[in-house]
Amino acid sequence: MKRLFFVLAAFSLLLPARAQMTPEAVMGMTPDLPSTAALLNHWVEHNDPTRTELPDSDILNEFMEKWNEANDQIQEMQQKTLAPSLQQKAMSSKVGGTNLTAAQVAGMSDAEAQKLAMSVMKSRVGGLGLSQADIAKMQGGQMSEADQKALADKRMAARTGGMTTRDIEAMSHMTEQQRMEFMQQSGLGESVTNKMEADKGKRAANKTQAALVQEMNALAQKAYRLQNEASGKITSAMSEGMDLYKKKYQKTIEDINAEIAKAVIEEEEAISAEQVRAAQAREKAANTRWINTMKAFYGEYIPIHRNAVIAAMDCCRAEMLPVLKQEKEVQEKLYAMTQSAEYSLYESTPYTAAYLYFELSKKIEDFDLKVGGDTRNE
Repeated sequence: MKRLFFVLAAFSLLLPARAQMTPEAVMGMTPDLPSTAALLNHWVEHNDPTRTELPDSDILNEFMEKWNEANDQIQEMQQKTLAPSLQQKAMSSKVGGTNLTAAQVAGMSDAEAQKLAMSVMKSRVGGLGLSQADIAKMQGGQMSEADQKALADKRMAARTGGMTTRDIEAMSHMTEQQRMEFMQQSGLGESVTNKMEADKGKRAANKTQAALVQEMNALAQKAYRLQNEASGKITSAMSEGMDLYKKKYQKTIEDINAEIAKAVIEEEEAISAEQVRAAQAREKAANTRWINTMKAFYGEYIPIHRNAVIAAMDCCRAEMLPVLKQEKEVQEKLYAMTQSAEYSLYESTPYTAAYLYFELSKKIEDFDLKVGGDTRNE
């Protein structure tokens, strides 16, 4: 249980603050993405083999500085507010099979914890209609067919209010009138009715809880699909970019690279200053064609990449976040019903979409597909 405390503490550091922040606010702290023109200019300035001066600026470093600053602010605020809130709720949650909170159990000695575990096991075994001797016999693995039938009868009697497999077998050969008389004369009618009445509230609660768990799982699966869909948009854009390069630009670039390589060799083998100048001129002209061709490629691809990043982020905000808000509502209902630590972190659920949105914005810097060959001056 002490381990649970530390796990929750670590997990909570990944989440934004409740009081001062909302998922929408986290998304709003994401820096504006560099424009298509700025990204293209960045690539050209950092990759132009004919350029002799340093780049005027580094738009990607500037973006990441803003991103890191926003991330630090979020981390600071979440550590001050949400972490203690989640820890308090988790530690006040009930431990399954007991009326004790996680905090109370965490404060127990080893002997007290062992005694509690034995009590919980005994209670659960009792609910099955089995004794400790029955459990020991089952664990021994040497039960006869008669023993197995006897245990099955005990479990059925516990669930039904006294009815056994022998009773059901006997009644299967009776008429409706005979079954009614049998139930009345044997006392099973009253005991079964009492059991059903006693379990009515529990059955209703279990049915409601089961429906909520099913709804929660369905929402979680939908959110997971949307998460993959968001990330997949960027992956698909990169594949589209590679296809564009191969179909439209690769042959031209390969020819230009061959010209550059030839000019370099000619320069190395030149025996006169005039030959050196001629080879350098041919290399410079080829490098100019190279950067212009690559600029044309990235002029086409960067909008595809940037739009994919925006679409991925929009998927988090417009589709994934509403689903996670629904999941949070279901988890909150389950927590109110069960007080279980399993559902105690419901407040953090919507922030999964917010942080994926925030993280995906960094993908804007992954537009360089590393194609074109090594013609650049490093």
